Amino acid sequence: MTRVEGPAVVVGVDGSDGSRAALHHALGEAARRRTGVRAVVAHPPPHDGAELFALDPLPPIPDPGPGATARARELVDQVVAARRAAAAPVPDVATEVVGVAGAPADVLADTADGADLLVIGHRGRGAVHGRPTGPVALGCILRSRCPVTVVPPGEEDR
Repeated sequence: MTRVEGPAVVVGVDGSDGSRAALHHALGEAARRRTGVRAVVAHPPPHDGAELFALDPLPPIPDPGPGATARARELVDQVVAARRAAAAPVPDVATEVVGVAGAPADVLADTADGADLLVIGHRGRGAVHGRPTGPVALGCILRSRCPVTVVPPGEEDR
């Protein structure tokens, strides 16, 4: 794993088909922009009720849960290998995987602060509830200080 310095393409990964498509798209965008990819796995911290009484938001906790970051690294490695195996040559892109505990939309928007682009997958649940996108995607769109791309499953950028 290479540490990604400076502006980059940040992508949310959670193992879903939508996050796999988002990762493909993020790697393609990073190659075009000649920058790296920071893959972020975010999980809500354990709910113990204490945050309801906190005056200040609790700081993010590194590495959320057992194996979350390792599973995200495996997904990144699989997608990078699939892109390399594709017919067209794909430039190597530096990748970094980070895990942070916290509300996914908050973690992704905060991590993408100063990035060139935030890419997130769309699981398709929003349309079921009459919304064009889900709560994490909407939260990222509303909070992010950089452009946000929402990639539906099956839209891999190969």
